[in-house]
Amino acid sequence: MSSQRHIKGLIYLTVLVLTAVLYANHEQLQGPTLRYASTTASIVLVVVFLFDIQLWKLPLLRGWLVKRPSIAGTWRVTLQSNWINPETGHGIGPIEGFMVVRQSFSTLSMRQLTQESSSELLGTEVVCSIDGLYCVSGVYRNVPKYDVRHRSAIHYGALWLEVEDASKRIAGHYWTDRNSAALWF
Repeated sequence: MSSQRHIKGLIYLTVLVLTAVLYANHEQLQGPTLRYASTTASIVLVVVFLFDIQLWKLPLLRGWLVKRPSIAGTWRVTLQSNWINPETGHGIGPIEGFMVVRQSFSTLSMRQLTQESSSELLGTEVVCSIDGLYCVSGVYRNVPKYDVRHRSAIHYGALWLEVEDASKRIAGHYWTDRNSAALWF
């Protein structure tokens, strides 16, 4: 949903709430009735806060007002890295872990946990492509556990995840400043 539609929706909601407050108090829109503006603003702020935290997930609003997928929860992840061990010349197998996603309408927090490390998003954006596919792009920091840092240093990377079906599958790629990359699903 575009920001322009959100802003128009807030303006219409504000006018509707102000009209309802004036009507409930048997007032006309005149100088003295503008004291209800603070009440109206307070109600609108509460509605906006509730919308941001929870209301945007309601099925009633899905599709026509809100199109952004809700991906909050704990996801099981598998990483397939292209990293080659310099000592053996061999790659590594799949890395299993979990991704904890916390989400409101305006924020997204992702933390990946594996046996050896923890990653967190430092900056992120939920992007909608022209065809309606939602993607998550972001920059993250990975902090390996202390006992493996001799072979796995703290590093930074970027990711691009496609939300194929918010209830079932997210897949994508990541790249690191250690010249490694992987598929993530």
